[in-house]
Amino acid sequence: MFYPGFDFEEEFKRNWNRKVKRMRWICLLLGLLMIGVGVACIFFPIQAFDVVKTIAAVIIIGFGVYSIINFCLTSSYFKEPIHVITGIINILFGILLLQTPSEITAMSLTIMFAIMLMFYGAEKIAFARRFSFFGMINTGSYTFSGVLTILMAIIFLILPWTSAILINYIIAAYLIIDGVTLLIEAINIKKIR
Repeated sequence: MFYPGFDFEEEFKRNWNRKVKRMRWICLLLGLLMIGVGVACIFFPIQAFDVVKTIAAVIIIGFGVYSIINFCLTSSYFKEPIHVITGIINILFGILLLQTPSEITAMSLTIMFAIMLMFYGAEKIAFARRFSFFGMINTGSYTFSGVLTILMAIIFLILPWTSAILINYIIAAYLIIDGVTLLIEAINIKKIR
């Protein structure tokens, strides 16, 4: 669709500037939570598995709900249907994760997590490219995080048994790295002029 006379860049700026403070706090809180859970996985791998499974399921469901709500609240010019798809997938994965016994969870979690990471990494890279298009700086850490996320998904898919055994440490590394990336992004988030 072509909208003559419509200023897409100005519309994006308005939407972004309206959400920037809330997004900064969300990124800070999620980053700290992810780092905390990652550290818990390292120091208490056996005891933390059930707790991490429940927390991960709740976070995945919450992220899925957030993706769908964000899609509904986004201006029609910037709506991405992938947000609805990833939101529904995240909700289904979270519910499945809550219902699966722990003995089966490690292997199924590995494959589910790999698929989810694949979508999430692609979404991060697309998001960084969109910001680059509008001339925003400091998208390198976001692109790096997206590439790292996709690489981790490939490792999960190539080595599912090894990943299932080391799932706590792999999740810990992912959570800590992505948590630090979110903290960096929260610091760098600013209004577009």
